[in-house]
Amino acid sequence: MGRPASSEDVQAELAWIRDNIRSIYTRLRRAAPRLAVLPRAALLAPLARLSAMWAPDTEHFKNACEYLARVSGSRGVFSHSAVERALSSLSVGMRAEILTAELQRELGRADLLETWEPDAFGAGFVKGYPLGVVTHILAGNVFLGGVVAIAQSLLTRNPCILKLSSEDSGFTHLFLSSLREADPEGVLSESVAVEGWNSSQEEVNAIVRAESDAVVVWGGASAMAAYPQAKCRGRVIHYGPRLGVGVVLDGSNLDATIPALAWDVALWEQRACSSPRVLLVEDADSSGTLPSLVAERLNEDLERVGATLPPRALTLDEKAEVLSFRELAWWSGSAEVHAPLGSMSHTVLVVPAIPADIPLGARTVLVVPFRDAAKLPEVLHPLRDYLQTAVLAAPPERWASTVDRLVESGLTQITAPGSASARVIGLPHEGEYALRRLVKLVSVDLGVGPLTFPDRDAESVAAIARQFTAAQ
Repeated sequence: MGRPASSEDVQAELAWIRDNIRSIYTRLRRAAPRLAVLPRAALLAPLARLSAMWAPDTEHFKNACEYLARVSGSRGVFSHSAVERALSSLSVGMRAEILTAELQRELGRADLLETWEPDAFGAGFVKGYPLGVVTHILAGNVFLGGVVAIAQSLLTRNPCILKLSSEDSGFTHLFLSSLREADPEGVLSESVAVEGWNSSQEEVNAIVRAESDAVVVWGGASAMAAYPQAKCRGRVIHYGPRLGVGVVLDGSNLDATIPALAWDVALWEQRACSSPRVLLVEDADSSGTLPSLVAERLNEDLERVGATLPPRALTLDEKAEVLSFRELAWWSGSAEVHAPLGSMSHTVLVVPAIPADIPLGARTVLVVPFRDAAKLPEVLHPLRDYLQTAVLAAPPERWASTVDRLVESGLTQITAPGSASARVIGLPHEGEYALRRLVKLVSVDLGVGPLTFPDRDAESVAAIARQFTAAQ
C-alpha cells in the first residue's frame, strides 16, 4: 500500500492541472483562425473519411465493438447489439451529404459561416461566425456523447475541449485517434482536446468559466450548478437531467406499439434522456383494463427483446433495490406488479399516479393511468422541469391534438414507438437547433429608407455592398 498523498503533493498536482488546462485553451485559440476559414468541402472531407473508416465490418468498427463490449461487460452497461447499431448510426451520420443537410436545416443555409447573404434591398448582409473555444462538460450515460460534442463544434468551426465524465467508456479517445488518422492536415484534429478533471476542483472550474467562449453542459444538476451563466464569461448552454416518458392512447395498435416501446426501454438501458421510464396509458372509463393490458404486454415484450438486447447484469445493491420496490408493491398493494418470475431483468408497475420517487434504470417502467389526453399537462406537471422526449402511441387522427397537449406539458420532442433513440439528424434539441446556438450572427447594415442620411455618398455605399457580394 502506498503512502497517502501529502497536502504538498495534492497542491502540486492541482497546480499542474491548472497549468495544463490553461495551455490547452491557449493552443485551441491558436488553432481557431485556421478552423474558422476552412472551406466547407475541406471540413467535410475528413469527416467523410471517418464515415468510411467506421462503417460496419471495418477494423475500427470491429475493434470498437470488441472494446466497448468488453468495457460494458465489466461495467454491465450496453449489449453488443446496441453498440453495433450505435456505431452503424455514427458511420451514416458522418456522410458529407447528411452533414450538409444538417447544416442547411439547423443554420438556415449550409454556407452561413462562409458567405454574406444580402437582403432584398442589397443593403443588409448576414453571416455566421464561430463563438470561439467551446468547452463541453460531458455526461457518461451514452458512449457517443463525446462524438456528438466534437461534431457540433467542428461543424460550427469552434475549437473545443471535452471534459470527460468519470463514467466515460474510453470511446471518445478512440474516436479522436481516428479523427487524427482521417485528418492528415490536422486542422480538425488539432482543434479538439479531450481531458478529465475532478468536477469538485473549483479552481479548475473557475479557469474553464473564465477561458471558455461557450460552455455546453451535458449532465446532472451538480454539473449545471458549476457553470451558471452569471459566473461564465461566454455563452452557457445547459442540457440538464431529463426523464423520458411514453403515452399510449386508446385505439392504438398494441401489437405494433408494445414491442416497439420495449425496444425503446431496453436499447440504452434507460440511460438516455429519451428512454421511457414513465408510461401514461389512457383509461377513459377508469376501469384499469387498458393500463393493465399494456403493462402485461410490455412485461412479455421486454422478455422477448432481451434475446436481441440482453439486459445488463445488476449489482447486488441494484438487485436489492429492485426486490425492495417489488416487495413493497406486493405487500402494500400500492402497485400492480408485472415481472418475470425468478428474474430481475425488468419490472413493470401499474401505479395510480406519478410518484415523487421514480425508479431509475434496471428496465423499470411505471404505468400510470389517466382519463383524458386534454389532462396531460396536469398529469405531467410534477415532471415538467425534467421533460424532453415523449414516445407517443396513438391513432393517426389523434396525433396532432395530442402533440399540442404534450408541448403544453413541456415536451420538446415527440417520437413514434421504437424511434426514441433514432434521432433524425438536423432536428432541434430541447426546443432549439444545437448548431445555431454555437454560432453568432453578424450583420452589416448599409442603410435603406427615409431614416438614412439624405446626402450620403451613394457610390461608396454601392462599392461597399459589392465587396460583400463579390465572389459569392
